[in-house]
Amino acid sequence: MSPLVQALLATLGVGLVSFVGIVFAFARERSERLEMLLLSFAAGVLLSTAFLDLFPEAMRMSAADGRVFVAPLFAMIGFFFLERFLHGFHVHEEGRAIASRYMILIGDAVHNFVDGVVIAASFLASPALGITTTVAVMAHEIPQEIADYAILVRGKLSPRNALLLNGASGLFALLGVVACFSLREAVEPRLAWFLAATAGMFLYVAASDLIPELHHEDHRGQSAYAFAFVAGSGLVLALGALV
Repeated sequence: MSPLVQALLATLGVGLVSFVGIVFAFARERSERLEMLLLSFAAGVLLSTAFLDLFPEAMRMSAADGRVFVAPLFAMIGFFFLERFLHGFHVHEEGRAIASRYMILIGDAVHNFVDGVVIAASFLASPALGITTTVAVMAHEIPQEIADYAILVRGKLSPRNALLLNGASGLFALLGVVACFSLREAVEPRLAWFLAATAGMFLYVAASDLIPELHHEDHRGQSAYAFAFVAGSGLVLALGALV
């Protein structure tokens, strides 16, 4: 199976799991505790994937060229400014909630496109790294898509339309895969930099979005959240040993 087909199937798998996660979460009524457990698990997966898989592979492919660490630095700075821009459009008042849904959809489409590029670049490096990266993307996509769906519904969309639009934005991940492989000749010589930038993106999401949310929670669920965090890290270690 070619890397392109592997990346496309992995991206479709991420979208399907996110879709099922939304349906499952809201069929049982939205559970904040469940979301926090998912966030903890995602943080463990993202951090472990960055440090145990992406950074080592980037160093190997760059022949231990320390300049490759410029890529994660710029990735983190770029995501900071992108997040500041999108947060400027997030509104919390009920009367202005309709406006926020458009920015959520645009932001989600951009985010999914980047996820597609990340998955494609990882499969270009190796199938094993592609699988681990896909799991990491999947882990942080589920709680994010659940939150986005909730905002769309609050923005006066019906649950059905919110689900359809959320799914449609996921198609941009496939575009990201196609774009990466279309520019394969330009991407492959710089693959180490792409992988290092992906690690920076994962670190930023875990450190700025996921872990701070967990610190805001009361102490009653901290043991469960810590276990979920360790379980996420353990999953990455297990995948590294198996694939």
